[in-house]
Amino acid sequence: MRVVFSPLSLWPGFVGVVRRGLWDQLAFALLFGALAQATLFVNFFWSDFPSGYLRASSGVVFLIGWIFLGAVAGGRFKRYEKSLLFDADGELFLEAQTRYLRGEWFEAECALKSVLKKNANDAEALLLLATLYRHVKRFSDARQTLATLEKLETADYWRHEIWLEKEAIQSDVRELREERLAEREQAENEEHAPEASTQPIAEQPLNEPSNPNVVSLEEVASNVGTGRPILRFCIAADEKSDAA
Repeated sequence: MRVVFSPLSLWPGFVGVVRRGLWDQLAFALLFGALAQATLFVNFFWSDFPSGYLRASSGVVFLIGWIFLGAVAGGRFKRYEKSLLFDADGELFLEAQTRYLRGEWFEAECALKSVLKKNANDAEALLLLATLYRHVKRFSDARQTLATLEKLETADYWRHEIWLEKEAIQSDVRELREERLAEREQAENEEHAPEASTQPIAEQPLNEPSNPNVVSLEEVASNVGTGRPILRFCIAADEKSDAA
C-alpha cells in the first residue's frame, strides 16, 4: 500500500477520521487536541504558573504524548487499511471459487489472476489455479503453478495438497493418453472395415448350378443345331421343375 504524506498526518487520528470515520481515530484526535490545548494554556495563558522547569516539563510531556499518540493511531489505521485490502481479496477469491464450482473456467481464472496480481504469494489462490488448469487439461501450466507454490515460505503448510494435485495431474495425463490411443485404434479399425466388406465373394462355377431344376446356358447352347427346339427344351425343363 502506497503511503502519501499529508499535513493532516501530523495530527494523530485526524486522517482516520477524515478518510474512514473511525471512532478510535476520533478518540486519538480528541486526546491529542486536549494535550495540545493544555500545553498552550500552561505556557501562554496561565500567567500565575511558575516559569522555568515546570514549563519545560510541559513541553517535553507534549512532545512525548504527540509521538506516542501518532504512533498508536497510525499503526491502528494501517492495520485497518490492510484488513480492508484482505477482505477485498477474500471476496474476489470467493468469487473465483464460485466460478470454479460452476465450471466457468475462464471467469474463475481471471478472478484468481486478479487476486495473485495483488498478492503473488497467495498460496490458496495458486493451488486453486493449478487445479483449474488440470481440469481444462493445461497440464504444463498446472505444473508451473505448483512449482511457483512450492517456492513460497508457506509451501510446507500446503505440502500434502500439492502432492495430491501432482498425483491427480499424472493420473489425468495417463487417462488422456489412453483415450487418445483408443481413439486412434478405433479410427484405424474403421479405415480397414470397408476394405473387408468390399472383397468379392467366391463365385460358384457356372457348370455347377446350385439348383438342379434350373437350366443352365451351357445346356441351352448344346441344343443348338441338334434339331430340337430350344424353346421346347426350356419349357420342358420348366415343366419338370414344376412337377418336381
